Amino acid sequence: MSTALVVAIDIGATKTLLSVRDVDELASGWQREQDLTRAASHDEPNDLVAWVAGEVERRLERHGGRVVAVGAAAPGPLDATRGVITRSSNLGWADVPIAAMLSERLGAPVALEDDANTAALGEWHFGAGAGADPMGYLTVSSGIGGGLVVGGQVVRGVDGNAGEVGHIQVHPDGPRCACGRRGDVESYAGGSSLARRARQAWPGRAAVDGSPAPRTPGEVFRAARRADRTARRLVDDATVALSVSLAAMASVVEPAVVVVGGSIGLGQPALIRRATSMARKRVMRENGASLRVVPAALGQESVLAGAADLALRLS
Repeated sequence: MSTALVVAIDIGATKTLLSVRDVDELASGWQREQDLTRAASHDEPNDLVAWVAGEVERRLERHGGRVVAVGAAAPGPLDATRGVITRSSNLGWADVPIAAMLSERLGAPVALEDDANTAALGEWHFGAGAGADPMGYLTVSSGIGGGLVVGGQVVRGVDGNAGEVGHIQVHPDGPRCACGRRGDVESYAGGSSLARRARQAWPGRAAVDGSPAPRTPGEVFRAARRADRTARRLVDDATVALSVSLAAMASVVEPAVVVVGGSIGLGQPALIRRATSMARKRVMRENGASLRVVPAALGQESVLAGAADLALRLS
């Protein structure tokens, strides 16, 4: 009998990750950097599907086995029930039936879920939030996403948008967010927004001290550590915004733990510590006391691990 395999896909705005895993081996946990393939993001859905199919076929030719299910994650908004990416500003896709497209090419059932929800599942099943109930997940990367797992199930809400704490408005006159609104958490703390705000704050090529003007989130944080006033203001704004997201989770769900992932969330621990401390002061004393925030254990593979979880539930 051939080995049963699941395919996990993390469709991102800048890159796509794919992994093919043995169902039996997943019972012992998620092994990082195993059978992992990555590619730059695809502008067209058909190109993505063709790349995934090609990578899976090569894997089967080398090692054998049969694909029994597929889990795919993508930036929302999306309709997980129908398997359709309805309007993803990060991907530039609308009304794309990606689950059906992948299922037709791979010959297996496909589960689609929002990437933050999927990462939440990955950390709940395999990572830092293993078994926690309820569990919150916050990703701080190019955008800000959130996910909630209660009783081992993702909480989607009536239209599939539960947990979107990155789109709580902090200030109505704030900077423009990718969703089209102004002053959302993401417009202050998301990596793309930070980079845009840096370009606006330093329109020239140099900062006040003569050093090159920050252009990336990492450069903004480094300038803040050098006591650059403008950089500190941007980082302070991001801290306040993230504290609003954490406070919302603490008040509404009171999770046993909030797991934080994403390139900024994992790369700037001081930012998360300050935002957590501030969040505790924004909520009722008991909620603040129970707020526990930890880094994602699976690093940049939380979403992939969650996609594998989605596939396991189908297999």
